[in-house]
Amino acid sequence: MTSPYAPREVQPAYPRLTRPQDGRVVAGVAAGLAGHLGVDVLFVRLAFTALCALGGLGAFLYAGVWVATKPADAPAPTSRFDFRAHWLLVLAAVLAVGLGMSAGGLLIPLVIVGAGALITWQAYDRGLGSVTNKVSVGAGGVLVLAGVVITVARWNGGTDFGPALAAVLLTVVGFGALVVPLVLKLWRQVADEGAEKAASEARADMAAQLHDSVLQTLALIQKRAEDPEEVARLARGQERELRAWLFDSPSAAPATVFGALAVACGEVEDLFPVRIAPVTVGEDVELTEATKLAVQAAREAMVNAGKHAGVDTVDVYAENLAGELAIFVRDRGAGFDMDAVAEDRHGIRDSVCARMEAAGGTARVNSRPGEGTEVELTVAL
Repeated sequence: MTSPYAPREVQPAYPRLTRPQDGRVVAGVAAGLAGHLGVDVLFVRLAFTALCALGGLGAFLYAGVWVATKPADAPAPTSRFDFRAHWLLVLAAVLAVGLGMSAGGLLIPLVIVGAGALITWQAYDRGLGSVTNKVSVGAGGVLVLAGVVITVARWNGGTDFGPALAAVLLTVVGFGALVVPLVLKLWRQVADEGAEKAASEARADMAAQLHDSVLQTLALIQKRAEDPEEVARLARGQERELRAWLFDSPSAAPATVFGALAVACGEVEDLFPVRIAPVTVGEDVELTEATKLAVQAAREAMVNAGKHAGVDTVDVYAENLAGELAIFVRDRGAGFDMDAVAEDRHGIRDSVCARMEAAGGTARVNSRPGEGTEVELTVAL
């Protein structure tokens, strides 16, 4: 069976789709798609050109990707073909769109609106901080408006509503061309600022936690370097605290069964030079009087292992399955003969077995000299 702690295989993923600003012809859309898909940029431009011949579909797709992505300072993908071939494809795409629109008499208005949108979107890409870019946005808006006005002027007020419909459509397209990219840019900017703020707060929280715990513990370790047992105890305690902070360990919630068990393991680690890493399976539940006694019995079993087993590691396993809590405490140490334990020794009889009887559960102790000890505690939930 595969271990749950085995590292997961990282699946390959496409790089994030952005528009490189270097090596672009118009807006970097084709270059961004080529880098995202891992193909030659000429093939992407060829596809856009072919789609432009289908009623201008390629132009609309290009504009949509342009609006939906943001520019980046990434290098443009290289091409095996001469750069002049790329310019020829762009010109061919423009001609294809022009021929498709000329039949309906919309060529001139669309060219004007398209030029206005092109100027405006490029200004959005550069940012609106400079006066030049603000002027560019204004000029683009004027061109878009001019295209709409030309279309309206062609409508003679008769029964031919074609120019009127074209004017309405151009108005909607022009408004969307000016407003939608700006709204998306502002939305991405707010999202990026929020992510940056969250990352900054996370870094500050981590720095404070490391200063308050890890750095101070390292300072104590340096001062007590002559005492190996004390150094080991400090290191174990700090490791447990850091693991709880990083991975939201159940030890942070001692009101639950697994949380209380983790706290008990930490307490025994602080008392004896042993390492205890509890493994829990099943749903964590609230701590009741019966389960509290079971956790206390498990703690006493760990204390006995720390005192008498002569080991540096104690295994603790707990599971909550089918309405029953089972806790196993095992060491591979000296072991003992249960029948040979003196009557005046109460660690196993009172602190473990009697507690489990009071909780309505059972306790089984399996131990042999030289073969270690396993204490099994079960109680119904």
